[in-house]
Amino acid sequence: MNYAILVDGERVARVKSDDEVRTWISEYREEHTADDPAAAHVQILQQGAFWFINGGKLIDRERFF
Repeated sequence: MNYAILVDGERVARVKSDDEVRTWISEYREEHTADDPAAAHVQILQQGAFWFINGGKLIDRERFF
């Protein structure tokens, strides 16, 4: 499964597994302990086979904590 990671609505990364999402969010939270420790500005889009048609599925970021 592919995922697009967005911060404030702009794509900043693409990853290919749940573990990669967890790693990315963990690093983000470490870097943003002062301004966004809960990663509230992060959105995760699951991109399936037809993501380019439907835009993907928004996944709750807390699933990856």
